[in-house]
Amino acid sequence: MAISSGSGIAPQARTGPGLRIAGAVLLLAATAGAGADGAEESRAELNAIFDAAWALPEPVTIDGIPDYSEAAVNRQKLRLAELRRRFDRLDATNWQISEKVDYLLVRAELDKLEYGLYVYRATSRSPNFYLSSISSFGMSSGATLSRLGSMVQQPPPFDAERADRIIEHMQRIPSILEQAMQNLTEPTVEMSRWALPTLADALENSRSFARGLVPHFPAERRADLVAAADAMGTAFAEYRNWIEARLPSMPHAEPIGGEMYDWLLQRVWLVPYDAEDILRFGEQEYARYLAFTEFEEARNLGLPMPESAATTDEYATRTAADERAIRRFLVKRDVLTIPEYVGDYRRELMPLYIQAFPLWAGLSGYRTADDGAVKYSVPESHPYTQTYWESIMRTDPSTNIFHDGIPGHHFQGIVSHRNPSPIRSRRRDRFKSEGWTTYWEEAAVQLGFYDDRPRSRELIYNFLRLRALRVTVDVRMALGEISVDEAVSALMSVPMDRRIASEEADDFFAAPTGGIVYQIGKMQIERLLGERRNDLGDAFHLGRFHDELVQAAWVPIALTRAEMTGRTEEIEVMLKDRRPLPKTRTTPIN
Repeated sequence: MAISSGSGIAPQARTGPGLRIAGAVLLLAATAGAGADGAEESRAELNAIFDAAWALPEPVTIDGIPDYSEAAVNRQKLRLAELRRRFDRLDATNWQISEKVDYLLVRAELDKLEYGLYVYRATSRSPNFYLSSISSFGMSSGATLSRLGSMVQQPPPFDAERADRIIEHMQRIPSILEQAMQNLTEPTVEMSRWALPTLADALENSRSFARGLVPHFPAERRADLVAAADAMGTAFAEYRNWIEARLPSMPHAEPIGGEMYDWLLQRVWLVPYDAEDILRFGEQEYARYLAFTEFEEARNLGLPMPESAATTDEYATRTAADERAIRRFLVKRDVLTIPEYVGDYRRELMPLYIQAFPLWAGLSGYRTADDGAVKYSVPESHPYTQTYWESIMRTDPSTNIFHDGIPGHHFQGIVSHRNPSPIRSRRRDRFKSEGWTTYWEEAAVQLGFYDDRPRSRELIYNFLRLRALRVTVDVRMALGEISVDEAVSALMSVPMDRRIASEEADDFFAAPTGGIVYQIGKMQIERLLGERRNDLGDAFHLGRFHDELVQAAWVPIALTRAEMTGRTEEIEVMLKDRRPLPKTRTTPIN
């Protein structure tokens, strides 16, 4: 059952400036009636706890090698327990709304780390943890490939200092993987299978990486680069062999179950719903998007589908043109303020050395000095161009720009980073992030951007149908109602190619709630929009609403709702929630 969400009108609805002021408040007074010194001490303590929690996932390095051993994880658990004791001494009962929001954000960060250390247990269960930074539940992951990718994203030049750092990291990868094989004492089939596509053709991929990078490297370090790539590739291949040899005898992962799923929703993500609510929402929205798809197909009968970009250069040119068109459209409709400091979102051909590893095919890019974003794209001959997302984006780049560019992740990240709160500008919330970007996909259709691109409206509703299907797949896997293989089949009905469907199903099973953030975040934003429209009547302004929402940074939507409307019943329920992390058969809580 959902946490009660009252529908009464706030005594005094706040508009844009009010929210911006609220977003800038760190902690004005710790408790009602407390002296200035006490308030300042409590404010400093809350910030200090958050800073320590933010730093906790970073491993200690020994001779340049990150330590993920059992002993190191136990030390993290001890530090987390001490932070929890310090946090529990704070009493937020009489704090102001903005102060309660910060309190809940810090508590949620501690809860996420507890789940990561005691339930997710990636260091001992997930071979993918050592490869990729995806879905780590707060832990610092991706020590090998993701780390290497971050070192080569920025374009040349590769001077001697940069080249040395890259080679040194490559030389350390065999040791990191050797430690991984010692640490992985309880791997599961699903979390292990997730790593295998990344490790396919590992030795050849490593050599391709070196061949692509050699022309950009200082001449005196090229031989070292080639040698390091061979050793790295051999280590990756051995890691894959190690996983495959043990896979037949590995246990299957247990679904986390409804109690744990609800705890994640309400304690970690501060979402005022439970699994039953989420499943019902997903089923309803899937039916709605399927109906809209049918309406669009009937409306567009006989119209040709736009031709996909023939080359990656054409794809980049279309992206630049669509990005400018979207900026003009948002300004013309007066639905969002785009500050001058938000740089361009554009695409460039992916360098050969980044093409080498499949993990980097769709996730590579870099931020420019003027707060712009460059996304790398594989050449038209690359097999990745035939995957679900990439094939649609090459047909109409705008479908991705609304989500990932402007007003999506790029825009949202630049604006949120400028929030003055050291807590709100750093503590990422995926429901807010993905909800905002998914919201804009349908908003673009309703506002008229696609009036002259009728077949692209079908593509958008295909996206949205997938977002809703992810909800039912995520929840039902977590409840043990369907298997990962059944989830893959369901996702392929969108239609989605098997590669991406398999990656998504493994991801959502390993890291439950990851599949629901898009649709559920979107629905929370739409609910808030409706409340503000009813509260303000003719004084409501859609552009101001969007500005306020994005300026609130990474505050979860239910908490943003409390600050924006004055409705506090949901956060009061959250404050009273004292549930500990649920114990399960596979959760060895000390």
